[in-house]
Amino acid sequence: MKISFSQYTAILLLAIISMAATGCKEDTIIKAGITPSSDFIYTDNVIGDTLTINAKTVLDDSIATSYTDANISVVHGLGVLNDPFFGRTNWGIYMQVVPTAANLSLPTVDSAVLILPYTGFAWGDTNSTTQTYSVYRISDDLSDTVTYYSKTYTNVESTPISAAPVTVNLTHLGDSVRVQGANKAPHLRIKLTGAFKDALIAAANSSADNAAFLSLIKGLYIRANDTGNTTNKRVPYFLLTGSADYMRASIALYYQENGNTAADSVRASFLNFITNGTVHYNYITRNYTSQLQQYFQSIIKSDEVIAMQNEPGAALDIRIPNLKNLPIGLINKAQLVITQVKIPGDMSDVFTTPSRIYPVGVDTTGLSYTILDRLPLTSSSPLEFMDGTAHSVTMPNGTVTTQYFINIPREVQSAIVNRKKELHLRINGTVTYPAAYRLLAGGSNSDKYYKIRLNIVYSKIN
Repeated sequence: MKISFSQYTAILLLAIISMAATGCKEDTIIKAGITPSSDFIYTDNVIGDTLTINAKTVLDDSIATSYTDANISVVHGLGVLNDPFFGRTNWGIYMQVVPTAANLSLPTVDSAVLILPYTGFAWGDTNSTTQTYSVYRISDDLSDTVTYYSKTYTNVESTPISAAPVTVNLTHLGDSVRVQGANKAPHLRIKLTGAFKDALIAAANSSADNAAFLSLIKGLYIRANDTGNTTNKRVPYFLLTGSADYMRASIALYYQENGNTAADSVRASFLNFITNGTVHYNYITRNYTSQLQQYFQSIIKSDEVIAMQNEPGAALDIRIPNLKNLPIGLINKAQLVITQVKIPGDMSDVFTTPSRIYPVGVDTTGLSYTILDRLPLTSSSPLEFMDGTAHSVTMPNGTVTTQYFINIPREVQSAIVNRKKELHLRINGTVTYPAAYRLLAGGSNSDKYYKIRLNIVYSKIN
C-alpha cells in the first residue's frame, strides 16, 4: 500500500511523539549501539536478503565540458595517457580567443605565441616526463549558446598552425617562465606560424566586434601528438580563466615598440579567452582495449570487483532491489560504503583514486536525477553531509586502503515509503579534473571487508 504525503507526515509526527514518550526505543537493521564507532559493520544475513546490492561497471561516456561560471575556474586536461589496466585516454582542448578592443591598430608583429597557464596539477606516473603538442585551426563555427560534450568532435584544418610540435618536460612545467626579462607564472608556450599570425592581425584590425572576429578566426584545437606509444602515463591540466596576462589562456603578439630593435623594447598585445562570448571544451577519447573491457562485458547480475573513473568513463552502477521490504520507519542513517581493492598489476600506486565520488539517481527510463540528499542545489551543506570523500583506513587484516562513505538517508526513506521496485544509483568521480583518477572497488561478491554495503539505522514506528 502506497502512503500519501499527508499520511507519511502524520506517521513521522507520531514517531517523534512516541520516541519522546518511550525514551526512543529503537529496532535497528544494524544495531544503533554499535553503529557509528566502527568502520567495519557488516549487513550479511540481516533480515534475509533485504540489503542485497547489485553492483556493476558501466560506461558513462560523455559529460558537458563547455561549462562556464564566473565563480568556477575553467580547467582542461591536455595530453595522452596510457594506463595498462584502464586503457588509453587522450585529452584535447577546443578554445577561442578575442581581441581586447575592436578595430585594433597593431604595429608590425614579429611572432604569435599561444599561452596556456598551468594549474600545477598533473595526474599519473611522476616518472613519465614528456608530452608533445600541436595546434590546429578550427574550420567549423562554434556557438556560445550550445553545450559541448567531451565526445563532441569539431572539424579542424589538416595542417598545424603551430610552428613546430612542442615537446614539454612535465617535470619543469611548474617552473616560472622568463619572458621579456621577467618571471611569469608557469605556463605552456606554443609558437604559431607566421601565416596564422598574419591572419590573426588582419582579423583583429578589421573586426568591429567579437562576433566579426570569430567569424574569421573560429578558434584553436590543441592536442597531444599520439604516436601510439605506451610511455605517456601522466597528463597535465591547464587553466583557461585568469585575472592577468600569462595567467589566462591567450595568444601573445610580440612586437618592437616604435620600431626600436633593442631587446628591452619588445612589447606584447594579447588576444584573450573570456568566459562571456567565447567557446571552450575538453575533447576526451578513451580506448578500452585493456583489462577494464571485461568489466563492461560482464553478464552476471553483480560483480566481485567494480571500476570507476572521473567522468567520462567507467561508472559504478548500484541497484538496491529490496528496500521496499523494510518496515516503515524513521531512517536515522543510511550510509553506502565503498572500499578500494587492489589487484596484482593494477598500478594503483601510480594511478591514484578520486578525492571524492558523487551519486546521482537513475529513474525507470534510464535518465539521471538529483537525489533528495543533495537538495537544495543552491547550498553546499547537503554535499558536505553526503560526504563521499576519500578516507584512508586500516582494515582488520592490517591492509591500508581507501574507503568512501556516502550518506543517503532521505533517498532511502523515499524509496521505502514509495515502495520503489529498486533504488538505482550511478556513481562517478567529480569533474574538477575531467577523466583523471580511477578506482577499483569491492562489489557485492567481494571479501566481507571490501564488499560494497549499505548500513541502515532506523527507528521503528509502533
